[in-house]
Amino acid sequence: MKRSLEYYLSLPYKIEILPIPENEGGGYLARLPQFGKLGIVGDGETIEEALKDLEKNKKVRFQEYLDKGFKIPEPESEVDDFSGKFILRIPRFLHRELALSAKRNGVSLNQYVCTLLAMNYQTDKLHESLSDISSELKLLNEHVGTLKYRIDKRRRPARFPVNTFRSDKYPEAA
Repeated sequence: MKRSLEYYLSLPYKIEILPIPENEGGGYLARLPQFGKLGIVGDGETIEEALKDLEKNKKVRFQEYLDKGFKIPEPESEVDDFSGKFILRIPRFLHRELALSAKRNGVSLNQYVCTLLAMNYQTDKLHESLSDISSELKLLNEHVGTLKYRIDKRRRPARFPVNTFRSDKYPEAA
């Protein structure tokens, strides 16, 4: 059954809204992640402008897909049915090493591999978070580096000694 443009425009696609760094022009980027990182996007100075631009671009892109006979995917379900099982093919030597390690640790091979996967998954998520934090800190450092403060030495608060908030003692001050 052939669907209409209005049908696809009415579907609840997941929308991501991201701030655009000031050094790249500022504002916001709205996108439909299901169509790729930059597949269907909109931008604007405000979130509302970015969403409005996204809707306009989504309409244009969906019409192009329909005109060319391309299949438009329906929204992905957030909650898919995962059984908790999957088949994995690994080299024999790795199978042997994992089985021996599981035995040494007194757990089943399944439990051992599940633990290894969970630990690596957490490491991967931590690395992703740290990369995001690092990017934010670099951006913050660029902005802080451009700020200049004028301090009137006569108006220094009496209850805070000058060395109270030294950068090398930040954790103590915080």
